[in-house]
Amino acid sequence: MTSVRVVAGLDVGNHTTEIVLARVDDGAVDGAVQTITHGQAPTRGRKGSRESLEGAAALLHRIEVDAGIRADEVALSAIRPVDTETAPLAPVPSPRSPVRSLRRPDASTPAGTGYAVGRHVPLTELSAEPHEGPVIVSVGADTDFEVAAAGVNTAAERGWTVAGVLADQDDAVLIRNRIHLDVPVVDEVVLDGLEPGALVAVEVVAEGRAYRALADPIALCAALELGHEQIHDVAEFTRELADSPAIAVTARTEAPEPPAVDDDYVEFRIDGQVVRYSPAQAHAILRREPPGSVARIRLRAIAAADGEIAVDDAFFTDLAALDSGTWLRRGVADTRGTVVALLAADHVEDAATTLTELTGRPARTIATEPEAAARGARTTPGLPPESVVCDIGGGTIDLIGAERSVTAAGAGETITVAVARMLNIPRALAERVKRTPAIRVEGPHVAHEEDGRRLFLDAPAPADAIGRLCTRGSVGLVPFSTRLAAEEWRSLRLAIKQETVAANIARCLGAFEKPPAALVLAGGGALDDELLRTVGESLRGVGVVVGRANIDGVHGPRYAVASGLVHLAAESGTG
Repeated sequence: MTSVRVVAGLDVGNHTTEIVLARVDDGAVDGAVQTITHGQAPTRGRKGSRESLEGAAALLHRIEVDAGIRADEVALSAIRPVDTETAPLAPVPSPRSPVRSLRRPDASTPAGTGYAVGRHVPLTELSAEPHEGPVIVSVGADTDFEVAAAGVNTAAERGWTVAGVLADQDDAVLIRNRIHLDVPVVDEVVLDGLEPGALVAVEVVAEGRAYRALADPIALCAALELGHEQIHDVAEFTRELADSPAIAVTARTEAPEPPAVDDDYVEFRIDGQVVRYSPAQAHAILRREPPGSVARIRLRAIAAADGEIAVDDAFFTDLAALDSGTWLRRGVADTRGTVVALLAADHVEDAATTLTELTGRPARTIATEPEAAARGARTTPGLPPESVVCDIGGGTIDLIGAERSVTAAGAGETITVAVARMLNIPRALAERVKRTPAIRVEGPHVAHEEDGRRLFLDAPAPADAIGRLCTRGSVGLVPFSTRLAAEEWRSLRLAIKQETVAANIARCLGAFEKPPAALVLAGGGALDDELLRTVGESLRGVGVVVGRANIDGVHGPRYAVASGLVHLAAESGTG
């Protein structure tokens, strides 16, 4: 006897809730699925909360009314919320780095020009017999600049080869103007832990010059007598020196101290060991280790992590890295803070029970989100064999292959939060402007496109749009920035997508034994042509072709989880 039922595949996402309504013929092999209709709406509240499930029930009711049909059951996936917020974390080099910077992050007043390498000698020890070779003299916080300058001059007269000066206070210009040597003077440095005799590399860049000798990892390794096996870690460190007006670097002699008991921290499980780092130290590690290495976190700046919580993954995006001078003029965007995405370790356990109550029909959890997304994406016509499916949601990225799957925190909402923070605009507006090109309105009738073209507007621009960067909205031009040129916004937009989602996907692929021939993007994020491009560029070097899913041959990349749930419900029979 043929049994036909109507199944609603329901995907409660971090940003969007999606539903596919379909007839399932249990008499057919594996259950024949005939899609009836589909719909979506913004997720209400936090994913998995009662508010979000009430929104899902309301969406289901609206779809049923519009289609004139009632679902017999609701299929959903295990719900795992992701929290994406901005936290005021100061980035620091990875604790694995074999070198460390002595200069404070906010230092701004070096003096002199040039670069030098020498052994560290405190000013108080210059009364001893001169050492052979160049030395870098340090001046402590309790030493007056005139005393410091006199001590350096006297030491030079006695035979010391002073190649550079480090000062704890902001006295570089005052000291440089009083010494008889043409050497770089770097002030506002941290002298704690810098042992006498340690090799120190210093450099001050001349005004208007771009060349920095010690930002070269090969040169820095040679200067500090580091082995070639550490050059990759040194290269990561020197990326941060590319725009520095002054450099003061020494070899790291001991690991940084772990966070104190009451401090914020990120706890990792790496190579069977549990280790805690400060959130700032965790920046680099989170980007290099595959998802699953972070276990617990405490971060008071994020409400969801105010107390210690267990997580399955975390992903940090340092906004300062997006305004490094590579992409746009320094200072035209707000780069204070770090976008933090946290994937909770615990599933929402009562979602099916709550939906049964809210909808008045049986609801059951039949799969994880990655399983459902993979099943939905496999309905794409012409899908290359052995493709890895990449479902880009609001809060997570799921990579699903034949042998394994990886779930990472940080997806579409990471882009939205970064855009909102850097431009100081509401998240709702950031969600709109992150997707499409913008124009800068130069006058009532003329605008400047991102590709440099000028165009005449169809209608006079409103007064609040003139002189501002605008996105084209359904009700006309919507201004969102006065500081960015159109070309700069395009560069920054692509940089944000590269440093958030594209970098995260590349991190996830590191968990697979070998790169797949093709990566098929699904989910709402895959609708973004620029994201398709940035992911493709990120994986170009490893030979991975990046394309988009077309769910059931009609939906495009959306509804992968919702459609997959319907197909899995059909294959599993009645609950």
